[in-house]
Amino acid sequence: MQTASPSSGVLAGIVVDDSACDVDDLSPCGGVRVTVPGEQRWDELVELAVGSEWPGLELLSGVPGTVAEVVRANVAAHGQEPSGTVASVRTWDRSTDAQRTFAWGDCRFGPGTSQLQETLPGGRGRYQILDVTFLFKQGDLTAPVRDAQLAALLGVRPGHRVPITAVRSAVLADRGQEATR
Repeated sequence: MQTASPSSGVLAGIVVDDSACDVDDLSPCGGVRVTVPGEQRWDELVELAVGSEWPGLELLSGVPGTVAEVVRANVAAHGQEPSGTVASVRTWDRSTDAQRTFAWGDCRFGPGTSQLQETLPGGRGRYQILDVTFLFKQGDLTAPVRDAQLAALLGVRPGHRVPITAVRSAVLADRGQEATR
């Protein structure tokens, strides 16, 4: 397990558990579990994921907002949504004044929506997202590109896989943002 340190390359407050891939682990290499504070800037997480070769968020490069905001709204871009990598969401339930953790299946993710958008009378959000745990595969290629517009942007035919770093750069350029800061 790895937590943030100045030399680790991991952002402050993010916890990375890649122990399923330890040499002495008896199971085949599993995913990397990454827990991220809700207030973390979304694109910083995407940049970390791409740089760490954790595919699953690269098409969401440049999406504005915090991890909490993007996950709550289950924002989609080029056919990819954060719900594809979310394992669980830890919240503060304002109606019960208690912590509540939602497993992926309890989040009721849909296109542009989730259980986490529930509001209280008066319009205030019921759930404050404290942190989100993602489960990433490891690798440097995307899933097969299904979105025709994205395929054209990348100069490939639909169905091809491309390096996640190339996708991030292309998506950021398409959004009019710099690929590096």
